[in-house]
Amino acid sequence: METERANNERESKHILRQIQDHLGEMHVKLGALRESVGMVEVFHHPSTNAPTLNYITPRKNTAWVSGSYLQQGLSHLAQFERLPRVEYIEGLYPPAFSRTLRDLGLQLERETLIMVYKPGGITGHPTPILVERPMPDGIVVRQATDQESIGQWWYVWRNSHFDVLSLGVEPLFVGQDMQATWTGQRLDYILYRGGFPAGVVRVSLHKETAHIKALALLKELRTPAMIQILQMAAVKGALEHGAKLVFAPGETEAERRMARELGFMDFGSIVCYAPPNDAARTNYSNNGDDGNNGNNMELSILAF
Repeated sequence: METERANNERESKHILRQIQDHLGEMHVKLGALRESVGMVEVFHHPSTNAPTLNYITPRKNTAWVSGSYLQQGLSHLAQFERLPRVEYIEGLYPPAFSRTLRDLGLQLERETLIMVYKPGGITGHPTPILVERPMPDGIVVRQATDQESIGQWWYVWRNSHFDVLSLGVEPLFVGQDMQATWTGQRLDYILYRGGFPAGVVRVSLHKETAHIKALALLKELRTPAMIQILQMAAVKGALEHGAKLVFAPGETEAERRMARELGFMDFGSIVCYAPPNDAARTNYSNNGDDGNNGNNMELSILAF
């Protein structure tokens, strides 16, 4: 029993570190600079103060970081005129780590639950095989691969008539679309109804991991069936492009329930700690994209 428990814990931490690595690399590709300062990594972007790209996080493969090392990293971040912010994946550190952050005058700013899909199962729990259902009449999903379809993708994302359902933990920036598509770093899919774009989903790729970072649907089409069609397209596309692990945020219980039906498992959370004063409350709805959708950018994240 002890051996099984140890193996399960080892696999869980390996998966969480894969997620950690994925997010960190994506932030660097978006222009964030990463520096090692003592026992932490400091991420800062030279041209935007978006919280998703300006934070400190424990260095890879650390099991604990003391308050003095955290303070050292926060002081370094302050040199770039960035607000104090610590982000990490909760399952990689003991519960007492949050007490260390509170002792530094920080408090929980945000928590993003993680859902994971892994073919073959996780820690003894088998993953059901993906079963594609027939598309409703007039509905089709296509991958966006050229400038015209990328433009349609952004039209959906930035239009106030569409509901953003999954915001992810990576910023969205206009202008890097085709490069990411050509280099195989990202997959974009558009759901059409009667030939018109009615929903979108975006997946970032890194090594053997994939992140469903954005999903939006026309408000009148926001049904479990339509959400699952986009989720299915994202997972299927990621697996076809070599991903062995797909993860996504679980923003609401409804989202998590639909993801579980596809085979996703609840798998911990990403947390962010920041000062309690109002000055540190950055507007997360404008982390890089100047579109009209009030939630374009997403939530936070780390890059341990």
